[in-house]
Amino acid sequence: MVAVGAAQGEQPAAGAPSHPHRRLDIQGLRAVAVLVVILDHVGMPGFPGGFVGVDVFFVISGYVITRMLLHKPTRPRSAWFLDFYAKRARRIVPAATVVIVLTVIATFELTNFLRGARVLPDATATSLFLANFHFIATGTDYARLGADPSPLQHYWSLAVEEQFYLVLPLVIILAIAVAARLRRATTAQVLVGLLVAVVVASYLYSILLTAVNGTAAFFSPLTRAWELAIGCLIAVAGPWLAARTSAATAATAAVLCWFGIAAIAWSVAFLDDTSSFPGSIAAVPVLGAAAILIAGARSERTLPAAVLGSRIPRYIGDISYSLYLVHWPVFTITAERRRSVCRRAHTS
Repeated sequence: MVAVGAAQGEQPAAGAPSHPHRRLDIQGLRAVAVLVVILDHVGMPGFPGGFVGVDVFFVISGYVITRMLLHKPTRPRSAWFLDFYAKRARRIVPAATVVIVLTVIATFELTNFLRGARVLPDATATSLFLANFHFIATGTDYARLGADPSPLQHYWSLAVEEQFYLVLPLVIILAIAVAARLRRATTAQVLVGLLVAVVVASYLYSILLTAVNGTAAFFSPLTRAWELAIGCLIAVAGPWLAARTSAATAATAAVLCWFGIAAIAWSVAFLDDTSSFPGSIAAVPVLGAAAILIAGARSERTLPAAVLGSRIPRYIGDISYSLYLVHWPVFTITAERRRSVCRRAHTS
C-alpha cells in the first residue's frame, strides 16, 4: 500500500478496513450540499446561505480523495502520481468539457452574439481549471449573481479542487520522505503535522484576505485549502477515529452527527450575501461537515447517518456532480433569454 505508514512497514490499526468502503451517508451529505446550492441559486426563501454547500463539498472531496490516495497499490511513485491524475481526468474532464461546449453554444444561440463572445474567455479559463483565477482577475462578485453572471461561474469550485489535488500527492510523498529520514515519526504523524499547518495558515489567510478583498478571498485556492485539508485530516486519522467512535455510544455519535447537520442548516438559513465570507464564519459549515464525517466512521450507523444514506438522498448524491455542472448554465441562460424577450417586447 502507499497508505500512510506503509512506507515504513507500519501495521494498520486494529479494526481498520483493508480497503476503503463506500460511505452511504457521504452520498447523502453530497445531496444536501448540491441541493442547498441549487435552492440558493434559484432564490428560494430560507436558503440565502446555500453557497456553503460548496464548502461542504470541499470537506467531502478532501476526505474521499485522501482515502483513495492512501489506499493505492504499491508502485513506483511516478506511476502512482500519474495514475492518480489519469483517474481524476477520466472522472472530471469529459462531463465538464461537454457542459462547457454546450453552454457556449446555447449562449450564442439563445441569447445574443455579444453575450456569447463574453463567455468565450470564461470557457477558456474553465477548460484549463483556472476559472477561479479568471474571476478574481475580472473582479467577479459571487454575491451579485443577479448582475448578468457568467453561465460558467460555478466552475470556480472545480478549479480550486483540482489545484489542491495538484499539490496533495506531493504533500503525501513529502511526508513519506520526511518520515523515512527522521525515523522517529511515522508517515501518518508527519502528514498530520503538514495538514494541520495547511489548515492553520490557510484559515488565518482567509480571515485576513476576506477583510481586504472579498472577491479574491472567495475564489482563491489559498483561502479554501484549509477546508479541503480538514477532510484530508479526517481521512488520515480514519483508523484512530474509527476506534474512538466505535468505543463511543451510539447516542454520542448521533449527537455529533445532528450537531453537524444543525451547523450546516444554521449556515444555510442565516448567512447571506452580506456575510463576510469565507472569513472566520466559514468554520461553521466546514466543522459541521467534519462532524458528520467523523460520526459516520462508526461501524454501526446512527439514525441521522441512516437518513443521509437512505435511497433518495443517496441517489441525489450519486448525480450531484452532474446536477452541479448543469444547473447554473440552465438558470443563467434561461434568465437571460427571458430578459431578452422582454426587452424586445418592450421596444416593439
